[in-house]
Amino acid sequence: MNKPKTPKSSQYLDVYLGALKEPWGAYCATLGKKPGAAIKEAIEQQLAKAEKAPEAKTYQQTGEAPDGEAKVRFEILLTPSEKAAIQERAELERCSQRRWVVDAIRAGLTREPQFGMKEIEALGESNYQLLSIGRNLNQVAKAMNEGRRDSVTIESIERLRQIIDAHTDKVSGAIRASLERWNIE
Repeated sequence: MNKPKTPKSSQYLDVYLGALKEPWGAYCATLGKKPGAAIKEAIEQQLAKAEKAPEAKTYQQTGEAPDGEAKVRFEILLTPSEKAAIQERAELERCSQRRWVVDAIRAGLTREPQFGMKEIEALGESNYQLLSIGRNLNQVAKAMNEGRRDSVTIESIERLRQIIDAHTDKVSGAIRASLERWNIE
């Protein structure tokens, strides 16, 4: 039975999961929950957490420090396991331990992603793909403007849509990876 379409002002939320739909459904099945119910529960937990937490000031990163501006030394003491974990994460993300700690601090203060080398490379590849998509769209627009609609097929538009979906999945993954690497469990 088809569900009736609901007006935009309803209390429903449509979420496009793309390639995440199947693994999300499988994960929810292991929990014994329907995917929609699990998403609703996660939202409720986040809202409850937000209500309890005092509002923390978010700082804005305005750019790199001007040349010649002195840095201020700040020393911290870590347990051997914390130091080892930082070293492991820094090696994994191909940066120095100092850079990793500074990025962690900046991400905590600004609540903005601080990309590591892996994410920067992924975003660089993503930008390359985006340029390719732009050229393809220009070719489609040119063909349509010249009246050559026969060269524009549903298949070519579908291929382009698949490229765009892959691109957005890649960018979303890079951003998610940058944000999630700061979570400590």
